[in-house]
Amino acid sequence: MALIKEGLWNIVIGTEAAPENEREQAKYLLCRDHALATIVLSVDPTLLYLLGPDPENPSAIWKRLADQFQKKTWTNKLALRRKLHNLKLKDGQSVQKHVKMLTEICDELSIIGDPLDQENQVVLLLASLPESYDILVTAREANPEVPRLEVVTERLLHEEFKRKDKETSVVEVKAMTSKHRTSRKGPKCHRCATLSFDIVECWWKILEIAKTIDQQIMALTNLSENIYCKRRDRR
Repeated sequence: MALIKEGLWNIVIGTEAAPENEREQAKYLLCRDHALATIVLSVDPTLLYLLGPDPENPSAIWKRLADQFQKKTWTNKLALRRKLHNLKLKDGQSVQKHVKMLTEICDELSIIGDPLDQENQVVLLLASLPESYDILVTAREANPEVPRLEVVTERLLHEEFKRKDKETSVVEVKAMTSKHRTSRKGPKCHRCATLSFDIVECWWKILEIAKTIDQQIMALTNLSENIYCKRRDRR
C-alpha cells in the first residue's frame, strides 16, 4: 500500500521504464531509490538475507520476495479466499482494523493474480458485519448502485463513533446514579436493608411485635405517616 500511495508501484512491477530524457531520468532514478528503500525498510531484519548482499533493483527485489512468500498458485488463492470469506466483524471490535484487514487480503489477492474489483470488496465488507449493523446495510441496499468502498468505510466509522459515544454516556449516568445512592447516609436495617428510616421504624420489627392483625394495621399506618412527615421535612 505504501508503494501505491507514493506512486512507486509501476516502477516496482516493471511497467514504468527509465525515460530517455536526462532530466526525467534523474527523477525516475530518485523514485526508484525511494521504492527500493521502502521495500527494504519494510522487510523483517531476520529476512534481509533474502534480498542479497547489495540490492539495487526494486523490481528484482520485489520479484524475489513474491516468489518466496506470494507464489501465484491456486492453493495460495484458495487460502486467501477462505481467509477473506471467514473474516467477520464482531460487536465491540474495531471497524477500522476490520476494514484494514479486509483491504490487505484483497491486496494480496491482487498481487498473486486474483484481484477483486471494488464492488465485490464492498459486498464482502457489508456481508462481514454483525446483525447489529443490519439497519445500516439495509440502507445501503436501497441504493441502485453499489457505493464506493471509501463511502461505506466512512459510514461504518461514523456509526462506530456514535455507538461508543452512547456507551460512554450510559456508563457515566450509571456511575453518577451509583455515587448518589452510596452517598446516602443513615442506619441500615439488618432485616429490610433500608436506609430511608430509623431501625426502630422497621416494618418487619413492627409486625413481629404486634400480636393481632388490628395492631399490625394500626402500627403500619402510623409508621407510614411518620415516614411521610420526615421525608417532607427533609425537603
